Amino acid sequence: MKYPIPLLVAGLLCIALSGCSNDGMDDLRDFVKNAYADRKPKVEPLPEIKMQESFVYNPTNLPDPFASTNLKPQSQKNAGGPRPDPNRRKEPLENYPLDSLKMVGTLMRGKQVWAIIQAPDGTVYRTQVGDHMGQNSGMIKKITEEKINLVELIQGASGDWIEREASLSLEE
Repeated sequence: MKYPIPLLVAGLLCIALSGCSNDGMDDLRDFVKNAYADRKPKVEPLPEIKMQESFVYNPTNLPDPFASTNLKPQSQKNAGGPRPDPNRRKEPLENYPLDSLKMVGTLMRGKQVWAIIQAPDGTVYRTQVGDHMGQNSGMIKKITEEKINLVELIQGASGDWIEREASLSLEE
């Protein structure tokens, strides 16, 4: 019973003394208050908004882009020209885009020429004329010591197939 009163007095004394202490930030408060008191921020005016002319679309004399005469059928089974063979088994080099393949050399035995191709995963393949490579059904037409000439089949916007020449040069 003797201890509660002295403890209470000591606690009140600590609280009174803490109110008299200084946190040491008076100079910082003065600097923040006075540093930019005489300066006003410079704000640039907003750019002038130009009014756009309105355009009225009048389709009375124009053809309807969605008319059935403007739409082409999706299947062109009767269309001639080149097209990829859907029944042909894909070769390993057709899994990679042509620009990711590297020609690293050639092999010759008599008149037979093979090209050595390195895939992006590091696997090395031997190809010859007539083999396919690239993702656009590219068929090898000619192999020289410096490059491989191919013919790729690319589907155009209207659905027809177009032959495009491509080549793969020897990497040094």
